[in-house]
Amino acid sequence: MRNLVWAIGLNLIVVAIAAVVIVGLGRNDRGTATSTHSNVNVEESAARASEALGFRAADAEPEGFTVRDAQMSTAEPAYWEVRYTSPSGALETLLQSQTDFSTLSPRIRGKVTQADYFEITGTECAQLNVEVRSTDKDSGGTKAATGLVCSARETTLIVYGPGEKDEHVALMKAALDRVNK
Repeated sequence: MRNLVWAIGLNLIVVAIAAVVIVGLGRNDRGTATSTHSNVNVEESAARASEALGFRAADAEPEGFTVRDAQMSTAEPAYWEVRYTSPSGALETLLQSQTDFSTLSPRIRGKVTQADYFEITGTECAQLNVEVRSTDKDSGGTKAATGLVCSARETTLIVYGPGEKDEHVALMKAALDRVNK
């Protein structure tokens, strides 16, 4: 009986040690996904994308924004897309292509309508209203997001997300500055 208790106890200790090794209890890297520093070098990614896409991809990194990810697609319509965390913590997306807005707008989730026209650094832009279906019962089934669309250097630039209009404008200004260089 004593040998049986020792065998079970020893097995439990071995299993516990194996669990610690496999699962990594006490690891120090659990919070790295919420890092305030981006692991994406948007300037290098945009340079590679520019070669493949045939237009200068915007490599904007405005102050206070953190790049989440960047990607390109050469399928029609070819586009460059960068997602940011805005200073307020909202997801902001920059979308760029050589196509017009009507061809590019299906890349935006939700029903998109253009509103007021205005200028940003000498470039004609339009305000966007984006209506997205929501599962949140308090929102009445839809959520509203806003955005901007501008044309510069034979490309269409779209900035959209749930962030503030000032954040959209700051990101668009930075993107226009990079594209118009």
